[in-house]
Amino acid sequence: MYSQKCKTDKDPFTNEEITYFDYSYRTVYFEVKNDTILFDVVFNYWGEREHIFKEGTGLSIKLESGAKIDLNTIMESKPKIESSISTSGFYMGLGSGMTSTSSQNSTAYSFVFKLTEPELKKLAESKIEVIRIPDTDEEKYIDLEAKGRTRKKIKAIKKGATCLIQKI
Repeated sequence: MYSQKCKTDKDPFTNEEITYFDYSYRTVYFEVKNDTILFDVVFNYWGEREHIFKEGTGLSIKLESGAKIDLNTIMESKPKIESSISTSGFYMGLGSGMTSTSSQNSTAYSFVFKLTEPELKKLAESKIEVIRIPDTDEEKYIDLEAKGRTRKKIKAIKKGATCLIQKI
């Protein structure tokens, strides 16, 4: 995991102090500036999508403690098409080995939220059980459990929240 601890920096224009946590190039990002807590998380959807999520789009988090956190985005989220190439298998050909590669595009969406200190504290104190994210079809959703790639992202959310709550 590309784990990092919280860092503190100064805004080069305003000279204000910024404390932040960045996991894997802003896949999970927390920032505290002027008593405002921002939480930015990226989710990928299979295939190429054109849907734009409106400001106010909801995301729900269920914690192992039983608590639930409902968040609404503070800005719209536009699609970003990403291509990933995977290599699978090793096949013997006529005198040489070959690997099979495949390309699968996905669409990344960055969801940005303003958190309250109590919400940040809940994320720091309990593990996430399920995250319910919006699907690109109207009124549909996808439940993500702490498995596979999502597990690393969920751990990063807890780690970032824990780190920031200690700095506030």
